Amino acid sequence: MIRAYLALLLLCLASLLQAAAPDANHPATARILNRDLVTFRAPLSGYTPEQRAAGAEKRIQRLLEHPADPALVNVSIGPSTAMLEYDGVPLFSILHADVDVLGGDTLDSTAQQAQQALQAAITDSQSFRDPMQYVWAGSRVALATVAMLLALWLLRRVGSWLSQRATNLLMSTANRAPAGVLTVTPGSARRLVHHLGLVIFWPLLLLIGYRWLSVMLAQFPRTRIWAEQLDRYVLGFLEQAGSAVLDALPGLATAVFIVAVTRWLTRLLNVLFLRVESGQLSVKLLDPDTASTTRRLLICLTWLVALAMIYPYLPGADTDAFKGLSVMVGLMVSLGASSVVSQFASGLILIYSRSLKVGEYVQIGDHEGTVAEIGLFATKIHTNLREEVAIPNSVLVSQNVKNFSRLAGGGGVIVSVVMTIGYDTPWRQVEAMMLEGARRTAGIRNHPEPMVLQTALSDFYVEYNLRVALDEPRRRLEILDELHGHLQDVFNEYGVQIMSPNYEDDPESPKIVPPANWYLAPARKPAAGNAG
Repeated sequence: MIRAYLALLLLCLASLLQAAAPDANHPATARILNRDLVTFRAPLSGYTPEQRAAGAEKRIQRLLEHPADPALVNVSIGPSTAMLEYDGVPLFSILHADVDVLGGDTLDSTAQQAQQALQAAITDSQSFRDPMQYVWAGSRVALATVAMLLALWLLRRVGSWLSQRATNLLMSTANRAPAGVLTVTPGSARRLVHHLGLVIFWPLLLLIGYRWLSVMLAQFPRTRIWAEQLDRYVLGFLEQAGSAVLDALPGLATAVFIVAVTRWLTRLLNVLFLRVESGQLSVKLLDPDTASTTRRLLICLTWLVALAMIYPYLPGADTDAFKGLSVMVGLMVSLGASSVVSQFASGLILIYSRSLKVGEYVQIGDHEGTVAEIGLFATKIHTNLREEVAIPNSVLVSQNVKNFSRLAGGGGVIVSVVMTIGYDTPWRQVEAMMLEGARRTAGIRNHPEPMVLQTALSDFYVEYNLRVALDEPRRRLEILDELHGHLQDVFNEYGVQIMSPNYEDDPESPKIVPPANWYLAPARKPAAGNAG
């Protein structure tokens, strides 16, 4: 058992050592003065690519340490090998197996690239043999730094001057504009000009910083390659950006054309439906009350169709990033739009069922007031307390709505006042007093005339219901307040208590009204032949 464990342990150690051991065929790059010369990918005469790269670097370093007259790097290309020499001294060889064939390179192109990089490295090294070269390079760096600081100072001064001129121009333009067309305060004008200036300032600042960094890096041998790479990167980026802009111009032109046509179509829809709303145009399929909502829905649908048509022509629309962003936005909208869709559907039901109209006086739940706006998501009501109440349409659809204005034009809005009076008061007298209170109240219509109904004969009292018609539904509470006051005055004038009596025992004598008292004032006895 112990031998088995030891064998297993040795096997694990051997696996770990094998995994940690470097790969003999791992590519290695020879680098001089931060310049990549060539990448070795195959062993040669028992030497690994790393050993070949290290040997080439040592040979070139020894060559650079001994000053010599300037010479050119020579390349000898054979059937399967290329040899690089400097002043007759072999430096390294490139095998056909070192060539990145999959990347499209050849032995000839790989050797030429290595020759150019090595020649540049040797030239840089030989140019800085004299210490005064470093002094001149430092001087050029200092001069470039001073020029950069001077450019930044000029940029700031010119930017401040242009900002002040632009602010004054914007304010003068706003002052010359007609009243209400363009309102600009000095603070908002300065903020607008400041943000516009940042759009110009930051690119110029980046350009100045780039040129200073490029000049500074190009002065020394070890950093000159970084300056060249920086230049290639910036110029390549600008070239790609310019090409992308030129490639996107036809698509952008198509998108602009679609937007222009859509804008013209929406303006036509606006003109048509506004005429229907105002009653200047009558269309059988369009109702003036729903024309506003129909107009907004059609305009929204038109822009959605236009957006779907524009999407393929947008720059980057076919990239994975753009598609991923579209999927993410669609997922977020689909997850959070359930309540929005419910509100939207409820708003359409309210608008197209025409259960409410703007300007009508209604009571919705505990809220009573005038309908100010019927939106697709909420309905706004202005109450008598000078409050604006916004009721979600999904809540509104599920509640009972009292509309006091819908039938007011055909005879006013009927309101009722309920009073309970004991049986010892003649009902004719109660009816006459309630009608007298209604006659004294302003805002109650004479046609239809006020009427009193006995709606219940309870055990202890009679329930009287006074029904009157109001001309102005919005003044319902004010008119009822005045009516209640007049009813109290009339009952007080004739000595009748307004109360609902209750008994705990039978009375000694029946609580009835003798016929002689049936027509106590202000009740009037009907003429002969009429029942009363």
